[in-house]
Amino acid sequence: MVSGTKQLKFAGLVVAVGLMFPTVAPVDAADRDAPIALKARAVSTMNISRASSDRLDIEISRWSTPEERADLVGILETQGNRALADALKDRPETGWVRFDPRGGRGPGRDPRPSTLRYAWEMTKDGVREITLVTNHYIGYGKDPLAADGAKLANFPVSFVLLKLRQDDDGDWKGVGRMFVGAKLRYDSVVGNLVIDEFPMDPVYLKDVTIK
Repeated sequence: MVSGTKQLKFAGLVVAVGLMFPTVAPVDAADRDAPIALKARAVSTMNISRASSDRLDIEISRWSTPEERADLVGILETQGNRALADALKDRPETGWVRFDPRGGRGPGRDPRPSTLRYAWEMTKDGVREITLVTNHYIGYGKDPLAADGAKLANFPVSFVLLKLRQDDDGDWKGVGRMFVGAKLRYDSVVGNLVIDEFPMDPVYLKDVTIK
């Protein structure tokens, strides 16, 4: 188990689940329902003797509304992570994420799609920051017992964090991290949701591109 007491850093920024900073703007309303598809190379280092790599496909069918976001933040603050996971089950789908079926069916590589229930995008200085949340255990199916029940049962949400920049050819490319099972908390000092604990090392996402 890894504690987030020092606040996990992601490319120099506190890992925050879609909360707005004063200098960060959410996705434009006109683009809120525009679907996008992404692909990435997922690199897991949980097996220290040999890092494994697979392709990850992501489709965002719609973006969460500010009202949906505020509601989920309120549930987390007042009722905790388990209530947040239960609330996500009833939220409209925002897309899906899955490992490429051609990557096999080994541990952590279940190719069945995990339904996304929260998708939020912010832009800052030309960088698109995308946060995706699901109550599924990405790559393990819906049931934590399919992965490691003792390790995941108390970590009810999983999420993906992406940062994309536009290159000279106009293509959006970047990196990210995926956390399979995590606990979140609201930090009133920094005014953000932060990762409190996560039971397994994150999966690093490289060569992230919009298809």
